[in-house]
Amino acid sequence: MNATKLSLVFIGLAAIPNLLSPLRAQTPEWIWHDNQGRAPADNEVRFFRKAFMVDGALNKALLTAAGDDHVRIFLNGKQVLENDDWQKADAVDVTVEIKPGENVIAARGQNDASFAGFIARLDLSLKGGNKGTVVSDTSWVSSDREAPGWEKPGFIAAGWTPARSFGKLGAQPWGDVMAGAIVKGLGASKQATPAESLATLPGFRIELLRSAQSGEGSWVSMTVDHQGRLIISPQGKEPMLRLTLKDGKIEQLEALDIPVTGAMGLLYAFDSLYVNGRGPQGYHLYRLRDGDGNGHFGPPELLCKWNRGRGGDGEHGAHGIVLGPDKKLYIVCGNFVDVPDDLSPESPHRNYADDIVLPRMEDGNGFGAGKKPPGGFVARLDPDGKNVALFAAGFRNTYDIDFNADGELFGLDSDMEWDWGTTSYGIRTACRPRSTSGSARRQA
Repeated sequence: MNATKLSLVFIGLAAIPNLLSPLRAQTPEWIWHDNQGRAPADNEVRFFRKAFMVDGALNKALLTAAGDDHVRIFLNGKQVLENDDWQKADAVDVTVEIKPGENVIAARGQNDASFAGFIARLDLSLKGGNKGTVVSDTSWVSSDREAPGWEKPGFIAAGWTPARSFGKLGAQPWGDVMAGAIVKGLGASKQATPAESLATLPGFRIELLRSAQSGEGSWVSMTVDHQGRLIISPQGKEPMLRLTLKDGKIEQLEALDIPVTGAMGLLYAFDSLYVNGRGPQGYHLYRLRDGDGNGHFGPPELLCKWNRGRGGDGEHGAHGIVLGPDKKLYIVCGNFVDVPDDLSPESPHRNYADDIVLPRMEDGNGFGAGKKPPGGFVARLDPDGKNVALFAAGFRNTYDIDFNADGELFGLDSDMEWDWGTTSYGIRTACRPRSTSGSARRQA
């Protein structure tokens, strides 16, 4: 019993340096839970907190943060910022949330796939001219379990461990995500990149219809149904949305009550919604029939099962779906998806091999190590899911595809993000000609 009391005393003393950190200028870091040395898992959620002191009256407080893939930031128990874009941070004025004395900044991070982390910087300007900064770094403590009051002052973070750093602001693959962050007032709605800042070909014009708001997730796929309505899927578990347009404006927005989420590929065709998403049997290709033609979808039918631990889930999983000139479905998958078991032996692309001259050099960080041909691929199948064929392959992680007027299939592929700036890094157009010779071209 005495030993137990003594241990609790030491826990409390050890936590004091982290709980009451002084303010000083620092560079924020991408941090995540240490996971006892294991790599972050897909869809895992982690919790973080840090206490700090404000000595004096506050003039202004500005919070900037980004999450890979999602982060919610809390100040003294109140959520003040939500970000779902690891490439671009959000900024918010949080002056009214900071008080003299002890304060707590906390974060809830969620990973979709691959890399995980978040980065945050709280800039404080005190009356009298003094300034201070609170940043995400290894002085934060983290946990893999949510506990009551974890985001509030007074919480005892017993059992929480120091966060792990994956690099300072500017590190790859993220880059300087805080550059150009637009400052918003507390509670302000999110706004997408201004349409006028996007470059277009002559004769085209871009208009911003709607920006994803809090609770709507990060939009990653879209299709148009037979009535011209947009069907949009977030990357997470938020429901899909359907937008009805009139005179170029949104007339109605609906949340669809269907048991498939996280779709990275959508297609409306043959009075059905085809979805590469997370459904009752895992992350696979589903068909939801629109029986009455009004968008009242029936239960999902499993059309094609992607061979992976969770099917086609993840950022290198099953992606875009398009309707080909031959009225068949064409689906592009990243290089972490194996070809289906029932692949047609008469597939156009079937003569592939690991024909390397020198010994294989795996990625130094272990990402994708051991992945063998055919790599990323395009599958072709009938509208009912039958006659699955390997149409093209040899890609890395093409996300979407489409046909041009000549019937050629195009997509965009690239090398690894952390190879940015090297002489070997390249962005390539993947082209599959109309012939069925069983090869794919990659053009620089």
